[in-house]
Amino acid sequence: MAKINLPKDILQKEAFKSFPAKEKEEYMSSLLKKILELNPDGITISQIKEATGLTYSTLWHHLEILSCTAQCHKVSHGNSDVYHATGKSTHLNDYAKGKVQYSIEIVEDKEGRFVCMHEKRENRTGNPTICTGIQIPFELIDNLIKDLSKIKK
Repeated sequence: MAKINLPKDILQKEAFKSFPAKEKEEYMSSLLKKILELNPDGITISQIKEATGLTYSTLWHHLEILSCTAQCHKVSHGNSDVYHATGKSTHLNDYAKGKVQYSIEIVEDKEGRFVCMHEKRENRTGNPTICTGIQIPFELIDNLIKDLSKIKK
């Protein structure tokens, strides 16, 4: 199996096992995003498992969360899924409603240009954390704006 790039500051499995559940979740999310960035051609769960010793189910769980919240891309090739970092992003604006913050960015990668929207809520440590997200291809934006205008009326 191909060798992958790992962050230099990766903790040994035993070191973060003692973290409280929320801290484990935040650590895994951050670690996987770094691994994806260091491997721009994409990476499979099996490759990460072999390089880190983490379990397949743990990696799958956290990568699926990142994928479903538009924090990474998942591309299926037959029976395997290849995960990619989201690419270069340009922050456009933030909107707040109560304790929720909505962030809009433009994301560019080899798949194209997207408008990315994230909903962020405060985590236990008081930092905003992405809880939902969506990436919409640029070529669909005009149609989406027309539909949203209809809804508004």
